[in-house]
Amino acid sequence: MTKTLGDITNELTERILSPAKAESERILREAGDQAKRIVTDAEREAGRIQEAAKKEAETVFKQMESDMNTAARNFILMVQEKLEKAIVQPTVEAELRPLLNKPDFLEKILEELIAGFCRLEGEENNLEVLLPEKMRDELGQWFIEKFREKATRPLIVHFTDKVSFGFKIGLEGTGSHFNFGEGLVEVFTEFCSPRFRKYFFTGKES
Repeated sequence: MTKTLGDITNELTERILSPAKAESERILREAGDQAKRIVTDAEREAGRIQEAAKKEAETVFKQMESDMNTAARNFILMVQEKLEKAIVQPTVEAELRPLLNKPDFLEKILEELIAGFCRLEGEENNLEVLLPEKMRDELGQWFIEKFREKATRPLIVHFTDKVSFGFKIGLEGTGSHFNFGEGLVEVFTEFCSPRFRKYFFTGKES
């Protein structure tokens, strides 16, 4: 049977074009499925990144908040400390310095201390007293002799610029002295500071 042009066209369409169309549809279908998987994976990854970023942002925010609170507390403590130093110590020193610069007051304290040292320390070492150089003329030789009379052992007295007010007393040769000048200021400052903080920096009651 003789094939016509139409028969040949139909045969070509059946053998070549139809499989090609089916293959193209398959490829498109697979490409579509792959595209959907890519989009799904991308959305999942985007969600993961977003969640991770959210957690990181929360962590950073909490750390910043903690750092800010710590900085605020440190600042308040620094202000309190500076205010305390500016008020407590100068006030204590302003009260003690004039008192410890009075010869009659020093006489009473030294009289008791020298007697106490003599009772407690025995006679192995001489007593040593350091007094401000600027008070050499005010105290005078009679003042020193008076204390020497009350001591059961020699009393060594030095006037020195290393003592600005008050005096230091100890055993000669030991290099250690009780500081009744700046030392008293430190002691009274330590005593007053907690009370200053308690009443001056008290928080508001709710």
